[in-house]
Amino acid sequence: MNTRLALLCSLLFASAASAGSVTVTVTPEVEKKSTDIKKEEYVTAHWLKVRVTNSSGTKLEGVTLKWALYAANLRRGADSITIEKSGEMKITVDSNGRYLDVETPKVAFDYVRTHSERSGRRSTKLVEESGKKYHGFHVQVLNGSAVLGEAVSEAIRKQLK
Repeated sequence: MNTRLALLCSLLFASAASAGSVTVTVTPEVEKKSTDIKKEEYVTAHWLKVRVTNSSGTKLEGVTLKWALYAANLRRGADSITIEKSGEMKITVDSNGRYLDVETPKVAFDYVRTHSERSGRRSTKLVEESGKKYHGFHVQVLNGSAVLGEAVSEAIRKQLK
């Protein structure tokens, strides 16, 4: 009887921190590093402030927080969305509505907007857009391969469909 009770309790605790009991809130942050208005060159740093809230009655220990920042590749004819930087970290979140705040490292994005430059007295040349511009984020809290909580920017949600 005690073995059955122990097995039942372990199953209950394992499922207590299931999807829906972990809330992930993400605030994207940006810092302009430099701009050259004449050449339409922009360098920005982006990072995420992540709050993981555990509303279950079980402490989350050793779960994984995975994050990714996406970039739009602005090279003409090859517009694509790629992961610019990603990472993961082990976290622990106390139970009963407690939360953990985490910041990801800053990631630089630099790009040039389409613009015209003088190439002589009366002529100009068109400079095509290029570089990588911030496009969005994806954050997950995982227990093994089970997703406990997730936050995705709208732009990336559309790409994942």
